[in-house]
Amino acid sequence: MVIDKQHTACFSGYRPEKFSFSLEDTTCTEYKHLCSNINGAITEALQLGYKAFLCGMGRGFDLLCASAVINFRKKKKYSHLKLIAVLPFAEHGFSGEWGKLHNTVRTNADWEVCISPEGNGYIPKSYHLRNNYMVNNSSRLICYWNGQKGGTAHTVRLAERHGLAVCDLCSKTP
Repeated sequence: MVIDKQHTACFSGYRPEKFSFSLEDTTCTEYKHLCSNINGAITEALQLGYKAFLCGMGRGFDLLCASAVINFRKKKKYSHLKLIAVLPFAEHGFSGEWGKLHNTVRTNADWEVCISPEGNGYIPKSYHLRNNYMVNNSSRLICYWNGQKGGTAHTVRLAERHGLAVCDLCSKTP
């Protein structure tokens, strides 16, 4: 698998518990705005010629973005889009509703990339290596970052250092 970096975007954002609103309540106004903004960011990327999207497979923002890509691909106009699941380690997954969405994304992904150099298992740097892989294979980052420390902050700073276009949806979501 060869990734065309120039036409590939990646996603990075918070887990559900880091949002100031519920990602489980799909009737929540803020949730609806977030989903609308995700669709808008993907549409903008498509208009700029992006054809592939890397998803780090995290609960919350990452999986919501991947789900949006899957929905875009249901339209004939966008059936050519590629979705790449970037797993930090082979056993990566969740239980409950996020687990179901994780499985749906894996099932609908065109490719899976497993990052852990140790083979199947988790190692402490798995998530950073995954984020580095996504930035190194993309030219655009679609993110949700409000300044909190953590993996998203690391990914945004890395993307900026590597010259990626950064589309931050945090300022667009009430």
